[in-house]
Amino acid sequence: MRPINLNNVVEQSEGEFPTLEPGAYPCLITAVEDFPAKEYLRVLVDISMGERANYFSDKFYADKPFAHSLVFSYKESAMGMLKGRLHVISDCNPGVDAEAFINAGKEQALVGLAVGVVFRQEEYYDEKTGDFKLGAARPSRLCRFDEMEQEKNAHPKPRMLTDDQKRDALNRKGLSYDEWRARKDGAARASHPAPGVTVAPASAYTGPTPF
Repeated sequence: MRPINLNNVVEQSEGEFPTLEPGAYPCLITAVEDFPAKEYLRVLVDISMGERANYFSDKFYADKPFAHSLVFSYKESAMGMLKGRLHVISDCNPGVDAEAFINAGKEQALVGLAVGVVFRQEEYYDEKTGDFKLGAARPSRLCRFDEMEQEKNAHPKPRMLTDDQKRDALNRKGLSYDEWRARKDGAARASHPAPGVTVAPASAYTGPTPF
């Protein structure tokens, strides 16, 4: 075995995977896939600098493109956003005209280009616990490198689901939102009883006093 130096290595337990903190990161576009039937490009990115460099090159993400990709829709209604994103990519790569690549049908020319990406958490329904939780930080939007320290990018607010979106999420699982809400409210009341109300432990005797 060759000599190695572990003096400055941070210990990591087996099964422990470092989570990505929400924020803005310098990234490279690593792949672009076209879905013409649905009129969008799936643009995969990976972090290019800092402690989290090459974060998504881990084999764990090999079959999870959703965890590090953005959708570039080219539907008529989304052309303005597409143009804006391509402008950001061009500004991050002096001398590059990302819009010209798309106009020429050369979307693969975007691969290897640098761009700032804001990662934020999103609320989702966890089937295991029956709760809505915040998931891992995922790509949300692009930003220029000189915008990465802006508060909205450095500390992005999580995307929270509306009540209607929660209803849809539960309905897809065959669950009733009203029943779920009632169950959660009941659990909250049991955990925080009204002032002056004493809740007996589950194992406590609650019958008449035997003396």
